[in-house]
Amino acid sequence: MVSKAAEEKRSGPGVGPAEEGASRDAPASWPFPGEAPLEALLPEPDESTVTLALSDLIQDANGEIVLFNDSHLRRLALVTDAEELARGRAPHHVTAAGEDVTGFAYVTFDNGVTLYYQPDLELVVRHEPG
Repeated sequence: MVSKAAEEKRSGPGVGPAEEGASRDAPASWPFPGEAPLEALLPEPDESTVTLALSDLIQDANGEIVLFNDSHLRRLALVTDAEELARGRAPHHVTAAGEDVTGFAYVTFDNGVTLYYQPDLELVVRHEPG
């Protein structure tokens, strides 16, 4: 015998016709009813460029910063008041934080900061005097 409270819970508010036949343990599927498909929410490639300020990035004891491109960005803009001194490809090197950046691209600035980033990322440095 099913209690009256349990019966009301199954057929109460928030349970619509589409949900009545669905298993409560089944994962929700995307898109949710009335929602836009995921593809419509994503920006078009090159629609916008992510911009970071060099001063907002945390450096290790040697003034080194490592960017990992886990988001698979094509381009990243970096705004800084520091002048760029050098660019290149890192030889065998491990940062003070313990990151192996061998083969990463790098850019060194006149403020002592060296930024390492994965070579498939296009890094655009915008110098803006502070």
